[in-house]
Amino acid sequence: MAVTAPVGDGGGPAGPAQGVGMLDREIEEHRGEILERWIDDVMKGYPEETEKFLRNQSDRFANPVGASLREGLAELLDGVLRGVEPDELISALDRVIRVRAVQEFSPSAAVGFVFDLKDLLREVAKGAGTDAAGSLDVLEDRIERLGLHAFDVYMSCREQMWSIRMQEIRNQSLGILERMQEWREKRAENPEHAPRS
Repeated sequence: MAVTAPVGDGGGPAGPAQGVGMLDREIEEHRGEILERWIDDVMKGYPEETEKFLRNQSDRFANPVGASLREGLAELLDGVLRGVEPDELISALDRVIRVRAVQEFSPSAAVGFVFDLKDLLREVAKGAGTDAAGSLDVLEDRIERLGLHAFDVYMSCREQMWSIRMQEIRNQSLGILERMQEWREKRAENPEHAPRS
């Protein structure tokens, strides 16, 4: 029996797992549990109040970050299981990592969640027996490649953030310089109001 995965919005099946052999049935049986535990692990990385909000607020519009985390992680899990190339999972990575980059997570904390998936899959592999080792290696290789792409996404988000901040600083500095220039021009027009030295 093959693992089926949601597409995009979590609507319908996306296709069978590829290259996971003996683990296929175990993963299919435990996919929901794996995903929920992965989401739980990711949310534990947030401050306590944020974590409570992300968990308890289920309204997509009131909690877009929580919805984005859940959707992104589901798409990433399904992508790993189906053997989707990491390049095709960039948008899902971006949905999860962008928030972490803005919230000033360290690089290792921002992308470490990808590698946490390995531990969850190892637990499932124990239930599949010793024949699952080769399949587990395939999955772990996919996760490692995804982790490298996750770091690229994190760096891109941070670069965008710094670019925005630099533009804001330039705009503020330009405003200050313009006001200084106006003040100098007014002072030159009315020398009697100029401060005396």
